[in-house]
Amino acid sequence: MNAGDLAYRTTADPLLRLLSHGFATAYHRPPGAVWRAPYAFRVAAAAVPPGPPHTATAPRTDWFAAAGHYVDVAVAPRADGMLRCGSFNHPAETAELPLTGPAARAPGWAARPYAVLRALAAAGCGRGGADLQLNAPLPEAVGLPVAEPLECAVALAVAGAHAGRGGCPPDRAQLARLLGAAAPGDDGLRRAVLFARSGHLLAADGRTHQPLRAPDGSPDPRLLLLTARLTTDGDAGVDGGAAPASVATGLATAVREALRAGAWSAWWPGARPGRSVLLLVPHDRRAAGRTAAADAFRRCGLPVPRILRIATVDAARRED
Repeated sequence: MNAGDLAYRTTADPLLRLLSHGFATAYHRPPGAVWRAPYAFRVAAAAVPPGPPHTATAPRTDWFAAAGHYVDVAVAPRADGMLRCGSFNHPAETAELPLTGPAARAPGWAARPYAVLRALAAAGCGRGGADLQLNAPLPEAVGLPVAEPLECAVALAVAGAHAGRGGCPPDRAQLARLLGAAAPGDDGLRRAVLFARSGHLLAADGRTHQPLRAPDGSPDPRLLLLTARLTTDGDAGVDGGAAPASVATGLATAVREALRAGAWSAWWPGARPGRSVLLLVPHDRRAAGRTAAADAFRRCGLPVPRILRIATVDAARRED
């Protein structure tokens, strides 16, 4: 089995089938591979229980994890040094850009992936070019950063597509360093995308893993991502920025009520406050936490928030 028949594989994830079909429609050939890179998030130090004795010296700050939601990339290699790319999130904008020589002007959504792939080409990998089709299904408003998983996905996809075509493709540690130099971003999130383990947290050093445990030792802690929705007058702040007073008040009230309902802790998923907050809750208090948060938003005159279950998953992988 390979990515070429993914669109017809009834057991495959529907999003991957759609991506494979979209690639074949756009480029008149099937993809050579499809990659999935998980969205990643920060975990507040206060939410991380102490490790066992032999890991007691592990860092207590800057923990990260990979979420069970994905950025998907379909790829096929080229030999003319050009990058052709399209995105389901920006269907009216496609780009054809050179990977060597003078850089071309890329659409805003493609600027960071383009910078990453030019850096990869400069390092001797993927200089032949590629056709790419991208899909980042979660809206930016949910608060899970998309830049880092997207950069990792395209770098892994193009490096894999050109493996065995001359040169030595970089390993994941080398890719992490290359990405950090090529585009400003959160190196901790990138490491989570590249090195995360299911059910584990990853320290900022990219090497220290610790299981996600409940503070009281109870089994199967759950993560819920609580996101404020747009109100009818558009009062919801700017994606990636601070939430306005009404939304901030709603989030603060929802967090307070969720903690009263049994949640253990709450924190921002990114580096800055926004419209989303993560809750760590006991398995048997998940419904109570959701209800308390929804009721809090209603009392503040805001729409019921979007609530996503977040599973901690493995790092980016090839799907076919």
